[in-house]
Amino acid sequence: MKKISLLLIILLSFFLRFYKLESLPQAFFTDEAALGYNGWSLMTSMKDEYGKFLPLTLRSFDDYKPAIYSYLTIPFIAVSGLTQASSRAPAALFGALLPIFIYLLIKRTNKNKSLAIISSLVVVLTPWHIEISRTAIEAGVALSLTIFALWMFASKKAIPGLIALLVTLFTYHTARIIAPIIILGALFFKVFKLSKITKISLFTITIFGILLSITSSSSRFNQISIFSDQESKLLREEAIREDGGPIKTSLLTTRILHNKPLSAIQAFSKSYITNTSLSYLFLGGAQPPRVTIPETGQFLLLFLPFFILGLAANVRKLTSFNKWLLFWLLFAPIPASLTTAEIPHTYRTLFMLPPIAIFISQGILTSVAFIANLKLSIKIKKNFLPIIFSVCLFIATSLNFYKCWHQYSVHQQVHQPWYRQYGYQDLIKYLNTIPNVDNIMITNRENEPYMMVLFYNQIKPNIYQNLPQKRLGHGSIEEGKETWQMFNYTFSENRCPYNLKDKNENNYYVVMFTCELPSGFKRVKTINFLDGNPEFHIDRPISIEK
Repeated sequence: MKKISLLLIILLSFFLRFYKLESLPQAFFTDEAALGYNGWSLMTSMKDEYGKFLPLTLRSFDDYKPAIYSYLTIPFIAVSGLTQASSRAPAALFGALLPIFIYLLIKRTNKNKSLAIISSLVVVLTPWHIEISRTAIEAGVALSLTIFALWMFASKKAIPGLIALLVTLFTYHTARIIAPIIILGALFFKVFKLSKITKISLFTITIFGILLSITSSSSRFNQISIFSDQESKLLREEAIREDGGPIKTSLLTTRILHNKPLSAIQAFSKSYITNTSLSYLFLGGAQPPRVTIPETGQFLLLFLPFFILGLAANVRKLTSFNKWLLFWLLFAPIPASLTTAEIPHTYRTLFMLPPIAIFISQGILTSVAFIANLKLSIKIKKNFLPIIFSVCLFIATSLNFYKCWHQYSVHQQVHQPWYRQYGYQDLIKYLNTIPNVDNIMITNRENEPYMMVLFYNQIKPNIYQNLPQKRLGHGSIEEGKETWQMFNYTFSENRCPYNLKDKNENNYYVVMFTCELPSGFKRVKTINFLDGNPEFHIDRPISIEK
């Protein structure tokens, strides 16, 4: 029976992650396009979009993505070409495999098959993981690789475990610290044992991961860290000014109470509490908004009481496995809490998912055991109450999941659509139908449109690599540069980049939906969001009448 249950769980996992992968979600982000296009570039030329040979880090949009995900797209692109589905396929595949890895890990370390099966099912039905698995993003792949590595170590297969861990370090920034520490935690709490040489190798990889975080991840970290947070700086400066106001405070007191270390501690504490709140986990409010499912938490709301019960049962019976889970849960949000941008963050906190899923499962098993031991005044069959409870739980879970799937497949696609880059495919398709175009001036304020031009027009990577000019980096923009050219496209940092002196009717302007049509221009097309509201306007000058 358990083998049949596991098979059904696996089939459901693959179905929920591959069903309509090309079109759901309908908004395809520039980050997704960049990972897929760089995969195509690596497949055809062994170089990324900037011409770097077999890189381990992609410069991309100056956010320096680890490159492993793009390499993983290569088999899918080779089979089906560069499409939205092939770009998302690695996330879907590793997402579908995660419940299997969770099952195998628990079976090996805890020996409880019921806990293993229920935990894998909880992961399958988790809205958080479904969202992650259906978007071309590195976080889900990194998590699956980490669980696979743990399973390998627990199975005394050190070499595959070490390889998986090394690959993880080049898959996602946050994983560079979290993955090795979680595995070291399993050693510390004696969840499994490793040979001396494996331990040395593991410690070496941990140090390597930390060094990678300090070096390769530093550019991205500096953009979003609590140490460069402008809000904390402004609050500190305001407090210092108030100390010098009508209620005088000594300089020593001001320095003790209002300084950078204390500001960082306060920012970290705020971020940690936000990233671990029950409201975020079970009610909603995730960031960034483009991956938020309306009225839906990261886990099914029905699972909240079971999580609390499972956590209490875990604390009550602190086995080595349970201690490790608590350590995992408490440590996993720390790297994410060193950042302040877009919190609570769906991707950066993802490593909390496995221990929470296991706590939920422990809560369900604790509930079943409690009901089974109830002594009633009337005689009934021993398994009657547990069966009734299980049936009711199955029905309630199905209804809760159906509501979440409805919110994801229907409401997320149209809810606050300005956070989602839905219209690019329609935009580029339309632009390709316009004859005799001299130039298209397109606003760059809607997240790197050049990548969408490359992706949807299937422009061969070696052609782009050989262009004399690439996208404007942050440094160039800070120096005052506002435009750059690619073929007959000019990309502008302005939202409404009209040249009011332009009278060439073969020039077109793609502007934000908030831009008013200036005198001397004609609106030829509006590209809408999925909900029917405008996303882009396409305008052109009115030619001078002869």
